[in-house]
Amino acid sequence: MRRLLVVSIIALLATACGKKNTPGPVVPTNSGGGVYLPPAGVALSEDSLNDYFKQRFPEAVADGTLKIEYGSAGVDREIIDELGIMNIKTTAELAAIVPVDFHTKGFAAVKASESPTTNVAGLVRDLLIMHDVRGYFTKAWRNTWVSSGRQDFPAPAAYGVDFGVMEELGVFGGGGGDPCEDMSGGDGDPCGDPCGD
Repeated sequence: MRRLLVVSIIALLATACGKKNTPGPVVPTNSGGGVYLPPAGVALSEDSLNDYFKQRFPEAVADGTLKIEYGSAGVDREIIDELGIMNIKTTAELAAIVPVDFHTKGFAAVKASESPTTNVAGLVRDLLIMHDVRGYFTKAWRNTWVSSGRQDFPAPAAYGVDFGVMEELGVFGGGGGDPCEDMSGGDGDPCGDPCGD
């Protein structure tokens, strides 16, 4: 991200100083390890997220590592809400939190994991966790999904996310042992006990 900021500042200074011998416009690429930079100001929606990830990670989409889907109905809206809570409202703001090497390092970690694919929802949540683990789980998560443990986060692990924060905030649950161990039900629980005890 620093590299992108430095390059942007240099380009801005070169333009502002009226440098006459500049080459034609630089067109970002989305293949061969390049970084796709979306146009600024494109509001986040299911379509803009899908388009951004198809253009940013065409190899992962082509080989099936990244599925352009959300998992279940309504999750696309949850993802856009979570991004908004984290002050990410455009594809350009989303692009700013994607590590430049994610197409190699991030997807290599996903491919090497127990579950070698991800979808748009999983990818966005991984990126938000990598961007600000504590902020994501204290603001945007709202306990709308569960994880059984660190193994569910191969990309964040590859980028050194502090899993201690996730443990502290109670993100992990439901992995191994009695599946009802963390469940409660009864009179005060509108959902009841999903294990039927």
